[in-house]
Amino acid sequence: MSLLSCVKDDINAPSCFKIKSVDAKSFTHNTHTHLYLVIMTQTWTFILFFFVQVIIHVNGCSNTGWESNGRTVAGGNGAGDAPNQLNSAYGVFVDSNNVVFVTDYNNHRVVKWTKDATTGIVVAGGHCGNISQGELCYPAAITFDKNNNMYVTVEDEHNGAVIIWKEGAKSGETLINSNSSLYGLALDHDEKYLYVTHHREHRVVKYTINGAFEDVVAGGHGNGSDLNQLDYRKYMKYYFYLYLRYMLFFFSISLARGITVDKSGSVFVSDSKNHRIVKWMVNATEGTVVAGGKNNGSRTDQLAVPNGSFVDDKETIFVADNENNRVMRIPAGTLDGTIISGDHQLSSIEGLTFDSHGNLYVADWGNNRVQMFAKDTIPCSGSELSVFFSKWTLLYCFISFIILCAKINEI
Repeated sequence: MSLLSCVKDDINAPSCFKIKSVDAKSFTHNTHTHLYLVIMTQTWTFILFFFVQVIIHVNGCSNTGWESNGRTVAGGNGAGDAPNQLNSAYGVFVDSNNVVFVTDYNNHRVVKWTKDATTGIVVAGGHCGNISQGELCYPAAITFDKNNNMYVTVEDEHNGAVIIWKEGAKSGETLINSNSSLYGLALDHDEKYLYVTHHREHRVVKYTINGAFEDVVAGGHGNGSDLNQLDYRKYMKYYFYLYLRYMLFFFSISLARGITVDKSGSVFVSDSKNHRIVKWMVNATEGTVVAGGKNNGSRTDQLAVPNGSFVDDKETIFVADNENNRVMRIPAGTLDGTIISGDHQLSSIEGLTFDSHGNLYVADWGNNRVQMFAKDTIPCSGSELSVFFSKWTLLYCFISFIILCAKINEI
């Protein structure tokens, strides 16, 4: 039916158009209702935009990275025992004042380096002592609790131990003694338990904060590559040279046994000789591979003797990829990562950590130093924000149109 026909027929018998008569009072009320609706819709839209911008600013419509060139914050003056030297940096910890504590492995000591210092201060050890009497010998992993008590794993020729150096104390105490080499060390978030890697048994053991055995939480079924196993055998690189008919062997031993614990109590283990990171949830009988596990290699989905690790609240894994001389970041849910530092600057790295500002610190074992890579945050570009808000604007217009049509139909 044409429009003209509809109008002609409607003059005689209205059917095509329905005109609803309203009085002035109803018209005014409905107009106010519509204006109120429009104003409230716009107000809540602006509120929504505000909170979206806050979320973007806080959580990450930003590209977080780290500067490509590191800065030496401890050591870096060749191998030695002078105040400005280290001899194989293993573990690293940074406190709230950006003071760096590093385990100086072959010097059998823990050294403190304040911000911008050119020399360190020995806070514990200095010679290979009796580990059963709270003395340091080949210190490896290091951490502190909220009371500034220091925990260090040590070993001698046959045994391992965890030494606690309490705040203000002049000597250490043996907290855990074992006939196994102990390297990795972590505190849970509530600081009720210590998690320690046992080299010879290829397992991770949970202890109370007082050093009492609690449980085996990862591995413990011999060395191997099954999901209920770990492989902590020492990984050696051999270099040999023929000189004057004598074969001289030089070798380095990777002591990679990093560990970290998340808020839920899940343990992330650097399974070094299997070249993978394995997550063991509470009471699990086997682990889940969350990084690496694709043989020894240098692709971004591979690791080569992973060591120190860190896991953030989103379960993003940061790991010292020892033999690849790089630090990898692997997001949760993917085995493929990105290289965030390295580029021929690092050598046989061991421990890593972050300060409260997100700056990355790496124990650069082969270069006898600790390197700091400053956090570098690049905000979203204007075009990204424009595209983001244009989508929200279209959605707002569509919803407003539907609501407005519904209200008009009620008139």
